[in-house]
Amino acid sequence: MTPVYVQSAALECALGADLSSAADAFSRGQQGPRASFALHELHEPRSYLYAQGAPAELAQRLDRLIRSTLADSRAALDDCLLIIASTSLDISQLEQLAQRQQGFTAADSTALDSIAQQVRERWGFAAAFTLNTACTSAANALLYGARLVKSGLYTRALVLSFETPSSIAQQGFGALMLSSPSAAYRPFHPERDGLILGEAYACALLSREPGATPLGRLLGGFSACDTSSLTTTMEDGSHIHWVMQQALRSAECGAEQIDLVKLHGTATTANDEAEHNGMRLLYPRQMPTLSLLKPAIGHTLGACGLSETLLLLQSLQLGALPAVDYAAQASLPLCAQPQTLNADSLLLANFFGFGGNNASLVLQGCLPGAPTCA
Repeated sequence: MTPVYVQSAALECALGADLSSAADAFSRGQQGPRASFALHELHEPRSYLYAQGAPAELAQRLDRLIRSTLADSRAALDDCLLIIASTSLDISQLEQLAQRQQGFTAADSTALDSIAQQVRERWGFAAAFTLNTACTSAANALLYGARLVKSGLYTRALVLSFETPSSIAQQGFGALMLSSPSAAYRPFHPERDGLILGEAYACALLSREPGATPLGRLLGGFSACDTSSLTTTMEDGSHIHWVMQQALRSAECGAEQIDLVKLHGTATTANDEAEHNGMRLLYPRQMPTLSLLKPAIGHTLGACGLSETLLLLQSLQLGALPAVDYAAQASLPLCAQPQTLNADSLLLANFFGFGGNNASLVLQGCLPGAPTCA
């Protein structure tokens, strides 16, 4: 796969109202502030990580992200594809409407395609596509955007992803016993007890040209569905291992060349077990540096493929990645001390979703202020 640059980007998440402040907070080992909600049936509290930034309607949030990503560019967008990836769709808005009206009808719902079309018309994008593949939505959007730019069909692609807070997600994950009762988000810990959901809005501009200050470049990637189960992937890690291998092959890169692996790390029993086994198959001896982002910003579901990728790339430009305070107890060799990697390190980013859709991206960071990556 011909590399495609992440030319510019924007992020609003629990760690900060913009990408720079969020990455700075992450590099210093901070976690986003948590709020609580009650599970209806169990009458127990669960944590949620809300995004920072000025409150706004979804359309305003998306426009704000686009404006920040495009910065001062006045170029027309008729050469640029828009891809919107999400699992939350307009659910949070429907919940507010239902509360006001004591119910809603099918006509009240706005399909993701309609949201994308509205954004396209406001900004003048060449075309608009949408993706909803659970936790891999935004990762797949990056892959599809890069392939279409590489093919020459579009000069640029703007990937937008969002995960809004909603009662149906909060209560649903609780009913499935997947959210953490202890509020301790500890992927790969022997006593892990589930995930903490998070809100995020992310945007990235992909192009064949690096731009003035690129964040990184997408070297390759792969996505596939494990059809062995309706909900999960094989816990022996074989499908995850295969997806990572195919991603590395597409980037013409060996596992031994990877400097850092961004783990999916949901802290749910089956997903962590499958990823643990997949990593052991790919690295039977020594593993590269491992990174976890969900404890800091929550599991942002359909947005995590972009929110975590951007946060990781920006954090590499700042310096150290934080330590994991329970590293000694973890089943994978997580970092007990802060790690400093070169900004142009090679990265493998994993996103293994509900329903067995698994995706891995191979990326390379860019040196701060450099016009291109190595």
